[in-house]
Amino acid sequence: MTVPSIDTQNPDLLKTQALENEGLVAAVTRDLKIVDKINQRLPTTDKANVTMGQRVLAMILNGLGFTNDRLYLVPRFFQNKPVDRLIGPGIESEHLNDDALGRCLDAIATYGTTRLFFDMAFEIGTEQGLLGKSSHLDTTSLTLQGNYLIMKQ
Repeated sequence: MTVPSIDTQNPDLLKTQALENEGLVAAVTRDLKIVDKINQRLPTTDKANVTMGQRVLAMILNGLGFTNDRLYLVPRFFQNKPVDRLIGPGIESEHLNDDALGRCLDAIATYGTTRLFFDMAFEIGTEQGLLGKSSHLDTTSLTLQGNYLIMKQ
């Protein structure tokens, strides 16, 4: 791999962006093809620059690094991050606005949150060899049901 030369005499040409823990999470989601799996289930119907899978990835990364419940703050979270490397080429922080993320959450609700999680977990579990031919039952919990006889003293 060739490393580009950096002109240290002209610091105005240098730009730094923080990957932090989001880089690791983005790499794992890329390896598991989570964005593609979401895109298969939730096709993008609007003329947006960001697919549904990329929007979900943005919300995952935002939730891990800038916990809040306000979608309008998500672009601010990604301002100093290399969005094109974390989310995808051509994506900018402004594309991850509350309208785009809100439409994604609506699409997830329509599809069904439990169904989306189950479908993807089962597919990933199968691909990664995590599902076997047997199931494990937790028998450490004991319960008793019925009426108790009250003894008179």
